[in-house]
Amino acid sequence: MAAINSRECIEGLSMYFKRDYRHDNTVFRGDFEAEVIQKRTIIQKERIHLRFKAYEHERISALAYSMDCSVSLAATMLLIAGIRNRDVSTQMVDSEVISLLDPGRLKSLKMIQKYISRLNDEHISLFSLISYVALK
Repeated sequence: MAAINSRECIEGLSMYFKRDYRHDNTVFRGDFEAEVIQKRTIIQKERIHLRFKAYEHERISALAYSMDCSVSLAATMLLIAGIRNRDVSTQMVDSEVISLLDPGRLKSLKMIQKYISRLNDEHISLFSLISYVALK
């Protein structure tokens, strides 16, 4: 889960920390007066089933403990933060797209990406490149 590795996502959730939370080399201080997460305003009436690896579940559990909420609510908040963060969502989609491509197409796509990046002098994700090609 890319969002739990993103400092921006964790900083966005830090307003809910009631206990200290350690992210890499940073300790976010908790505040017992921090805003309480209102589950009813965040979660819709649909369910989603996810499976996490053991180490990811431990990290989400630590996040839930610091936010004083359930693990499922912490995972929901983390997913929302990841979707809203453009870099994290692009990274997730890129990794999924890369796993679907055969090596020849992936090599061609990376060559096109390098060429366009040289022309524009900016980073273009594989996702945006594929979206552009698909729309043409």
